[in-house]
Amino acid sequence: MLKAVAFDMDDTLLSINLSAFIAVFLRNEARLLADISRKNPLSAFAGLVGVLRDLNSNARDADDARTNRAFFDEEIERRMGIPLTDPVIADAFEFFEREVLPHCNDPVIGARPRAGAHQAVELLLERGMRIALLTNPSFSRSCIECRMAWGDMLDMPFELVTCMENSTRCKPSPRYYLEAIGALGLEPEEVLMVGNDPKRDFPVPDCGIQTAYVGMGSPDRALWSGSMEAFAAQFDLIEERFNERHERGFSKLAQDVSRARNPFQN
Repeated sequence: MLKAVAFDMDDTLLSINLSAFIAVFLRNEARLLADISRKNPLSAFAGLVGVLRDLNSNARDADDARTNRAFFDEEIERRMGIPLTDPVIADAFEFFEREVLPHCNDPVIGARPRAGAHQAVELLLERGMRIALLTNPSFSRSCIECRMAWGDMLDMPFELVTCMENSTRCKPSPRYYLEAIGALGLEPEEVLMVGNDPKRDFPVPDCGIQTAYVGMGSPDRALWSGSMEAFAAQFDLIEERFNERHERGFSKLAQDVSRARNPFQN
């Protein structure tokens, strides 16, 4: 029944001071926007933060099928007058994210592979599990690959890495999760999510995806809670729980269907 495991990245497979990384990323991208538009850097920073806030809030019409990349580019142009799709401007941002950003991993950001992450991935591959990286797609592929490199993940055989360019919503939207799982040709009940964020790594509302939690605390919705190292050590138990919940879910569904067909049964 369990066919694939989808991992979050930041503070799941990668140990990182995410707030520090985001601060460095926003500061540098805002400077680029300010230089290109000849605007005040603080104004450019505010505009960039506003667009990213709207992107992450998923405050979009249901029929809006634009990728996050298209939404971001169009909103930056609408609010700031900067056409990020212009080849020269696009090259400037690509250069920053490919050539400059990788050198920003200072002691404050402190990005490195999380303890137990590689062991967990190796175990799953040995078991014949498919793997995917479902990191929040509010960053470009270049920016995500930068952090993957910091975590020694570029050689991991992820079948899908979500990013701005291939996603139309952000976490915790069920649309984001269902689109990603659909791209793998799978159903929600065939995938286990592994993440550390109690707000983003559980689809809201629930869409049938179970989550193993590797953050602080023990959310009620979690199939299992523990460290990344414990995830690898206890995977047999986790898979057993996954299958048990799946079977109970199908049993309840069969009962509901039966009652709908015969409302007078006990």
